[in-house]
Amino acid sequence: MTLNKFKVCPACGEYNTPSLLECKKCETDLTGIKVVDEEILATANASASEATASSNSRSLVKTCDCGTANPPQARKCSSCGEDISDVRATESQSSPGVTQKVVLRSIDACFTFSLDKPVTVIGREAEMQQYLEAKTYVSRKHAKITLANGEIYIENMSTTNHTFVNNTLIPTDAPKLLKNGDEIGLGGKLINGERQSQAAYLVIELAT
Repeated sequence: MTLNKFKVCPACGEYNTPSLLECKKCETDLTGIKVVDEEILATANASASEATASSNSRSLVKTCDCGTANPPQARKCSSCGEDISDVRATESQSSPGVTQKVVLRSIDACFTFSLDKPVTVIGREAEMQQYLEAKTYVSRKHAKITLANGEIYIENMSTTNHTFVNNTLIPTDAPKLLKNGDEIGLGGKLINGERQSQAAYLVIELAT
C-alpha cells in the first residue's frame, strides 16, 4: 500500500505536498521540514496529548543577527529590516509574553474574533469570512497574524489592496509588531478623516 506523504507546517499544521518550499496556507518556510507519511502522522497524533504541556512553552522563531526574534515565516527582520529569508526557524524556550486572550474587534464594535492559533490568515475567503465577505477592498487572503515568542505580528498578503497599521502602510515582506489598541486597516486607511466603506478596520485588544 502506498502511503501519502506530506510536509506538516510547524506554524499552522497544514498538510503540504513534499515539493512545496512554503506552506500553501500561511507561507511559513518549509525548507527544513521533514517529509512524513500517514503512518508517522498517526503515531505523532496519538502521542500529541502527552507533549502538550511541553510544546505550549515553545514556539518557532527566526532570530536576526540584531537579536530580534521574528515569526517563522518572516523574510525581513521586523526590527532592523535585515534579510532573514535564509535563516532557519528554531524553537524558542522563552515564556510567552502574550498570556492574555488576543481579540480583533471591528471599529464599530459589532464583531469580535479571537486569535487562538499561532498563525491566522484573515480575508474574504479565510478566517473572519463572515464579517469580511462584503468588504470588496479586502482580498481573499489579505493578512496573516502570528503569535510568536510572546509577541503579535501582522503581515500583508494582498497584492492589490494593502494593509495599514495606525494609518501607516506596512511592507509586504516584513511582519509588523502589534500592540494593544493598534488599529488595522484592511484595504483602506483614513482619508480626510474618513474611513473607506469597502475596507475593514479592526482593533487589537488584549482581553482581561
